[in-house]
Amino acid sequence: MPLIATLALAASGLTLPHCSWDRPGVNPFMGDVAQAVDDYKDIPESTRQKLKKRMSERQYEDMVTIRRDSIEGKGEYSAEIRDMHYGASGNVCRTVTRKKWTAEHAERGLVYCEDNQCVVVPTVCRNVSRIKRLPSKPVAALPAFAENIIGAKSDAEDAPLLIDPPAAGVVDNLPSGRNSFAQVANLPTDTGGGSFTPTPGGSTPQIPAGSVTPVPEPHVWLMFLAGLVAMGFKARHRRD
Repeated sequence: MPLIATLALAASGLTLPHCSWDRPGVNPFMGDVAQAVDDYKDIPESTRQKLKKRMSERQYEDMVTIRRDSIEGKGEYSAEIRDMHYGASGNVCRTVTRKKWTAEHAERGLVYCEDNQCVVVPTVCRNVSRIKRLPSKPVAALPAFAENIIGAKSDAEDAPLLIDPPAAGVVDNLPSGRNSFAQVANLPTDTGGGSFTPTPGGSTPQIPAGSVTPVPEPHVWLMFLAGLVAMGFKARHRRD
């Protein structure tokens, strides 16, 4: 009887409070991977059925890399692994540590999640276990004109320049014949070819070519005044 009882206990599997997962693959789980989920009695029956269906169809939602201090995948997961199945008889360890792994050691695992309950199956040993998926971090919205902000203080300063500032060089993206800053700014120019035509919708009247009176330079005014003085001196001399 004692022998029969021992064999029955071994066949049903042991539940241990703590294990150290030192050598992955040495004592792999040999039972039914999907049926192992039924050992997690705290998971609702409906959720367990959905997990089992996904696992039997290999409809995993993430492939993770298990390291000594982390579990890395598309989602974010706690580093803890618990309720691990192992061995031919389906023993279960409630808490599992990986402290003896090197920092470079890594194992792959398939993750199945339903109703925020996640199961991982390491590919090296099929040791069905539970992990916790963390909430996704919200992505902060970028401000408008973020690509143009360099310590700007107002919306006007944030806006991109549509043309190069004066003395910044030729505006290369304009058609030929409109390269000067005066033309870009829609200022009248005297080209000797007729009239200046403002841009559509503008209020600037047409200005005939050559009708713009130039402003005399200062030395011209001095010469003009000197001429007047000389003419006055000659007229006075004749009267005398």
